[in-house]
Amino acid sequence: MDFGKSFTFMFEDPNWVRKLGIGTLVTLAGIFLSPVLIGLAGVFMLMGYGLDVVRNVLDGKEHPLPEWEDWGGFLIRGLKIFGVYLLWCLPFIIVAIPLGIGAALTSDNGRGVLEALGILITICGSCLAILYGLFLTLITPAIYIRLAATDRFAAAFEIGRLWALTRDNLDNVIIALILGYIVAGIISVIIAFLGVFAILIGLLVSLPFAILWQYLVQGHLFGQIGAHSVTPAE
Repeated sequence: MDFGKSFTFMFEDPNWVRKLGIGTLVTLAGIFLSPVLIGLAGVFMLMGYGLDVVRNVLDGKEHPLPEWEDWGGFLIRGLKIFGVYLLWCLPFIIVAIPLGIGAALTSDNGRGVLEALGILITICGSCLAILYGLFLTLITPAIYIRLAATDRFAAAFEIGRLWALTRDNLDNVIIALILGYIVAGIISVIIAFLGVFAILIGLLVSLPFAILWQYLVQGHLFGQIGAHSVTPAE
C-alpha cells in the first residue's frame, strides 16, 4: 500500500481546485447549518462522497476524486453510512444500562453486597464496552469497503465477511486507523490554532477543508486496503 499517496492523491486530479472547492463549501454548510435539520444534508453528502472515494480506489480509477454531480446519490449513501453506524452502536446503549445500574448500586446509598455487586457490574460493563469499541474500530475499514463494493446496506452486517477482510489485512488496517487518528489530531491542532488567533476567514476556509481532507484520506486508505486484499471485497 502507498500510504503517502492517500494524503496527496486529491491534488493530482486535474480538476482538484474545483472539486475541493465545492467539497469545502458543502462541508462549511454542514458545519454551520447542522443545528438545523437541512444542514445535516451537507454532512451526509460529505460521508457519501467519502464512500465514493473508497469505491473509485477499489475500481482502480486513476483519479479517484469524484465529480460533484450525483448529489442525491451522495446524500443516500451518506444516510446509509449513518444508519449502519447507528445500528452498530446499539450495543453501547445496551451496555450502558448495566453500567447505570452499577453506578446506582455503588452510590453513597449502596451498602455491603449491593455495593460489591455494583462495582462488579460496572467493571464487567466497562470491559465489554471497551472490547466492543475495539472490535468496531477494527472492522470500520471493512464496513466501508463492503458498502462501497456491494452498495448493499446488509453487507455492513455480514460479520463473517467483515472479520475475514479485517483479519487478512490486519497490519494495513491498524496502520490506516493510526494514520486516521493522526489526521484527526492535525485537525484538532488547526482548530486550536484558529481558536487562539480567532481568524474568522481562516476558520471559514481551513476548518471545512481540513475535515474534507480527513474524509478523503480515510476513503483512500480504506479503498487501498480493499484493493490490495486477498479476501474479495464483494
